[in-house]
Amino acid sequence: MLLASQNNLPLDFTQGDDVTLNLIATDDQGNPQNLTGASLSTQILGPNGSGPVTFPNSQHTIANQTTNLGQFTLALGNSGADTSNCGEGPSKQIITQSTIDGEVTYFRGVNLLTVYPNVPTQ
Repeated sequence: MLLASQNNLPLDFTQGDDVTLNLIATDDQGNPQNLTGASLSTQILGPNGSGPVTFPNSQHTIANQTTNLGQFTLALGNSGADTSNCGEGPSKQIITQSTIDGEVTYFRGVNLLTVYPNVPTQ
């Protein structure tokens, strides 16, 4: 199972920012998967930084599955602490675990995310 951005472009953010990632869960052929009733947990991991960092169901919002099948958001906030904890670097992987009625499915987005360092403006 695959995970991608909703516009199918790579994702990026700067450490310390509060951001919302717009994601879509699909099967291996790219068909959106129904997330109705799902509990989600997401990990961000990869090279050049700390990890994995896990984000609980409470930071996810599942879109209306009738009109936006497979779509959900992951809010990274906490005054920038969530994005700072991800560690900087390219080629980070995002893995979301979906649990519906006890059935667990993993959606993987490989090389989906780049995290830039928080560099003060000079």
